[in-house]
Amino acid sequence: MNNLTPRQQFILSTVLNEGDFNIKRLQKDLDISERTILRELSSINKTLKKNSITIFNDENMNLSISGNKENIEEIKKSLDMVPIPWLLSKEQRQIVIICELLTSKEPLKASYFCHKFNVVMGSVSLDIDNIEERLISKNLCVIRKRSYGISIQGSEWNKRNTLVELFFDFKPFEDLIAFLYDGKIDPIVKALFNIVFGNEAIIVVKNILKNIDFDYLKGNDVKYFSLFVQILLSMKKTKNEEIIYLPQEIKDNILSLDEYKKIQYLGEILKENNIEIPEDELVYLCLYLSDYKHFFNNKHFIESDINYENISKEVTEEISKKIYVDIAKDEQLIKDLAQHFRQTFYMLNLGLKVINPLINEIKEHYSELYKIIKSTCRLIFSRYNFKIPPEEVGYITMHIAVAVQKQQAMSKNIKVLVVCPSGIGTARILCSRVKAQFNEIGAIDVVSLHDINSETDQNNYDLILSTVPVNFKKKDNLIVVSHFMTEADIENISNFIANFKANNNEKELELFAETKDNTVTNYEYELANTMVKNFQLKKSNSESFTDLINFIVEDIHEINIGTDKDVLRELIFKREENGNVVIPGTHVALIHTRSDTITVPFVGVYRIDKPLAMKSIGFSTEDIDTFIVMFARNNESNYILKILGKVSVSLIEQKEFVEMLKLSNTIDIRDYLINIINNEEED
Repeated sequence: MNNLTPRQQFILSTVLNEGDFNIKRLQKDLDISERTILRELSSINKTLKKNSITIFNDENMNLSISGNKENIEEIKKSLDMVPIPWLLSKEQRQIVIICELLTSKEPLKASYFCHKFNVVMGSVSLDIDNIEERLISKNLCVIRKRSYGISIQGSEWNKRNTLVELFFDFKPFEDLIAFLYDGKIDPIVKALFNIVFGNEAIIVVKNILKNIDFDYLKGNDVKYFSLFVQILLSMKKTKNEEIIYLPQEIKDNILSLDEYKKIQYLGEILKENNIEIPEDELVYLCLYLSDYKHFFNNKHFIESDINYENISKEVTEEISKKIYVDIAKDEQLIKDLAQHFRQTFYMLNLGLKVINPLINEIKEHYSELYKIIKSTCRLIFSRYNFKIPPEEVGYITMHIAVAVQKQQAMSKNIKVLVVCPSGIGTARILCSRVKAQFNEIGAIDVVSLHDINSETDQNNYDLILSTVPVNFKKKDNLIVVSHFMTEADIENISNFIANFKANNNEKELELFAETKDNTVTNYEYELANTMVKNFQLKKSNSESFTDLINFIVEDIHEINIGTDKDVLRELIFKREENGNVVIPGTHVALIHTRSDTITVPFVGVYRIDKPLAMKSIGFSTEDIDTFIVMFARNNESNYILKILGKVSVSLIEQKEFVEMLKLSNTIDIRDYLINIINNEEED
């Protein structure tokens, strides 16, 4: 069988050892199309013909093998085991390369990867180019030199967050979790874990996790899988002497949590297995896997005074306007979203990956709603310098979709009128039968034959059931039924309900059509014009953040935009102390607040000669030399807030805008701001 390619050998080996199975299994394992597999099967069968063996596929694409048993056994023995790394797709190969570089103590040579993946040097070189581009957004840098090899440089925090994210990108979540729970293990997933961590360490951690009850992770397989990966990573990093170090005040807070006791117990069990994990590593595990109930009153963590309920209300009010469903009054939704946003802000502040295994299905199933929520949340999250990831939009979409469906279900209960001349007792029996038979039926009223016209004039009924023929002005929603509900009656009512639902579903599609907001007043347009005209670019020789804020406050006071310097100064400092103002990876910070001491909304840019080291995502710092300032009033109009939101989004998503803020002149920046305001894409 040596004349078969590695992929063909893998397919043949799978068919020989698995017995009957569907072709989709190979599609998932090899990440190739059905057509490619059929082509490979044709080539395999040509080789097998001389052995009187054939691989069949039926109309459902189920594969099976037929032929002489002795010949089949002989092929099994002669078939060399194909190295799994040879079978990886280009994307999977690059993920494995990154994982190895992130966990290797020493630089690795390109020739090492050529041999491992059975590819030429040119392929590895292209892989490294793609990897280098991919890691820029993670604040990681690829170093490669001919005599040195290849390595990845950056903070330990960013390296670990990236590695966990890569595992979730490697294969569908069901394959990953099956590996953890020892289900039907995907050989490619197994190969990834063995390459990165080694089989011995994996077995040890699996056995330990089986004997520790992490009750606060119950029902959260994503978190549990993350714990599994992070433990293996801590073991590997400790062995490489690449321990993560956290600020002392963070450690002190974590050590007092109940959750830490479980992690501490985990450390003791590892120690019994001759695996020593330092305290900083255990604290990191607890921090990473926190249930988000604990927020710490220091500058390293997310704002403890953010009103998440207000954010939830703002989100639901904006979405309600666009889908014509008033979800803003749903108290349970507001509460659930507030808790979810608390978790999200925590994760994004620490630079942690939001994992959502259902994101592709959500995008497909709720495509229009997803787009609306993405547009709304981009503006709102940008105020906190967060670029909202698709996975997070997906979770919010799920919350909103449930609320919308609940409202629609309540509004779509079919309202029924029963006409029964035989008396109230008979009518009640009929009502009970109808209620029991059809869940879609909501309110049921009973009326005599004499009063039917007056009753229908006063109330709008979806369906009228009568036990006698009725000369009624509206016939399309009238069904004559027996007192005892025959099978024919049930079928007629079922058909009516099905048609009723279909007609309403067509109307539902209109719910998710965005509408232009034409309620902007001339005053608001003039206010926006004033804000653009007042834009200014200033340079300061401030050598501390305090000096800079004093400079800014004095400056806007002089142009009569800020009336109370002390109040404004206090609000700015509070925002900086409690939350992240840095736009990660840009050397630019956003300073914004709302106060009634502001006379008109204001946007300005302030540059300094000597960069300031300021806190960025996680526990990293970044040198900042450019500050964009945005001030608004407490009762600012929705139109102005949307404009400021667009500017915030541009800071996060448009590199050209960021570079302009750092290097361009007043006129060019002002022109760019006008383009941002006039861009209707997200309106």
